[in-house]
Amino acid sequence: MEDKLAEIRGTDMLPEELVALVERVQPVLIEARDAARPVIPDPAICASVEAMFAGSPMILRENFPHDLDQALRLFPILLDLLAGAGGTAAQAADTLRAAIAAGELDPAEALRALLAGNEDLFTAWRKRLPESPRALDFLATSSLWPGLNAAAQALAPRVPENLPHQHGHCPLCGSLPYITLLREKEGLRFGVCSFCGFEHRLRRLCCPYCDEGDTAKLKIFRVGEYPGVTVGVCETCSMYVKTLDFRTLDKTPLPALDDMATVALDVLAQSQGYKRPTLSAWGF
Repeated sequence: MEDKLAEIRGTDMLPEELVALVERVQPVLIEARDAARPVIPDPAICASVEAMFAGSPMILRENFPHDLDQALRLFPILLDLLAGAGGTAAQAADTLRAAIAAGELDPAEALRALLAGNEDLFTAWRKRLPESPRALDFLATSSLWPGLNAAAQALAPRVPENLPHQHGHCPLCGSLPYITLLREKEGLRFGVCSFCGFEHRLRRLCCPYCDEGDTAKLKIFRVGEYPGVTVGVCETCSMYVKTLDFRTLDKTPLPALDDMATVALDVLAQSQGYKRPTLSAWGF
């Protein structure tokens, strides 16, 4: 992790207060994931194998197992870490803390909104916090991640081994990947889910967002300063995704940090008019 953080700092693309915040938060979340106790549903109430082969996720996002009690305990801890980051992040933390004290913001409501994919609450707070618009997204996403990822790890063995890889969404919760990886000698492609963090197989040549498979509509570009990393763009949906080839990269995959280390490629893709349909693993 230290090497990856040094790499992020070396790009000089992200403010130090943000990198330092992630540096403090990451160990908290890893420890919390090991302690999370999501309630895993019986297979009988999950999608059938037949439904999953047809493209249905195992469990719909709004019903996905999580540990709400743990998330509510983590929220104030993460709020304190946000306040300690200084600068505009600290100002956002003070505003959020005051809103909670005044009853204007209920952390439980924010967590439930994120689980349901309801953007209304977060959109309102982005407007109230123009200098740190994703502060509440970060707190809710990070508070819930340990329980969600623990659930994903518990559910992963239930994914059928021969499940086709025709769709880009997560087979566990149905959410989209925020980054993709190439692994093993064959260059198998994996998407990293933006909601539960599950790493799932994808078709090698396709858009993970609209499932476009016509190679004439899929383009790839590379930047010399980022060896082993490509940006795939889709002319059908105008979305882009970064892919890290770990067959050539001599490092351990840390998707949430690898995403931050390659943010310059996001800037480049967006300057060309392409969009990213997901936030980072941190909610910003």
